[in-house]
Amino acid sequence: MKKSLFALAAVGAFAGAAQAQSSVSVYGIMDAGYATVTNTTAAGGSTTGVQSGGLAASRLGFRGTEDLGKGLRAGFVLESEINTANGSATGIGSQSANGTSTYSSSQFFNRQSFISLSDNNLGEIRFGLSNTATYDYQIMFDPLKAANLGGYLNTSTTIASTTTGPAAANQTQGASRGNNAISYLSPRIMGAQFRFLTGEGQAAAGNNLSAGNVAYLRVTDFGLSYNWKNLDAAVSYRLVNSTAGAGATSTFGAYGSYNFGMVKPYALYNTSANKVPGATTAAQGYSVISKLVGLEAPITPTISVAAQYTMNVNGNAQTAALSGQSSAVGALAKYSLSKRTSLYALGAWSQNNGAGASIASTSKFTGSTAPVVLTGGTKYGDQAGYMIGLNHTF
Repeated sequence: MKKSLFALAAVGAFAGAAQAQSSVSVYGIMDAGYATVTNTTAAGGSTTGVQSGGLAASRLGFRGTEDLGKGLRAGFVLESEINTANGSATGIGSQSANGTSTYSSSQFFNRQSFISLSDNNLGEIRFGLSNTATYDYQIMFDPLKAANLGGYLNTSTTIASTTTGPAAANQTQGASRGNNAISYLSPRIMGAQFRFLTGEGQAAAGNNLSAGNVAYLRVTDFGLSYNWKNLDAAVSYRLVNSTAGAGATSTFGAYGSYNFGMVKPYALYNTSANKVPGATTAAQGYSVISKLVGLEAPITPTISVAAQYTMNVNGNAQTAALSGQSSAVGALAKYSLSKRTSLYALGAWSQNNGAGASIASTSKFTGSTAPVVLTGGTKYGDQAGYMIGLNHTF
């Protein structure tokens, strides 16, 4: 009897040790509130209603790790964006035009889906849908952290192909993710970390390698970040080939922030160009520069504020009518009810100059909320947006 008890205890001990080496966790964000955005119709109307993901996109994720010993670990991440307002998964029945985050109607885990192998000394390699360094830096160095109203990814302009220009990838300044990607993250050495990602077959209809010329719809992304005490800095470069293989959109970014304690300032600089190698000037596409300055500050242990200003300057070699500039201001006030739950208020104001449809600040909100050309006007209308919401992480 004693031997049986000892054997059972030993088996239980080994089982406990095995479980300690492997884990799977569920995580996510639920975020929703009430919002209004002006000048969303040609008549100058507004769009109002309950909006999902004001401060951050609502999501559901699964993360697993297994300790293989000697500093080696295996892992995976599956993450899907969800719409808190109606319970739908945004990957189902949706199509994205962004070449670096295009997903098909069957792509449920549309934010991240990768398996990885990491080593303490050699870094981490990932296979599958993963974030680009450009995207992560644009969130990290935005004081509003990519809020869907007033955050940098929604106040920076869009760079797109034209009817007479190159068949370039339709890109925003925010290069989010790469499908079918191989990515590498180095260990942090003396405060520095290197990142690389390359992915092929970004089209919504293809979730595997492209046929023929595999350079078509390929995204390649490099990133280098540095941290020293209160200083953070980074640079990134991304290249996206078009469906035709000729046109390409390149984006360079430089980022910085410093935490003074009472206030943390941010600066961000992105330049994007839509080019066809060897083509005449008239056949080239857009060139866009986006600049951000901002800050965040804690007022009390539970109250914080943040603000940012973005300016976009667009040049187009084909016609001056497609050139112009826009600017936007975003502001955030947040009250933490706990470590996981916050009430927030967001505000954003955009000003669009120039005649071109290519230079518009946009906000991702319920219905048709992108700026439009007002009746009798020649440029996109200025916009204002406001939102009060609730955010919970788990």
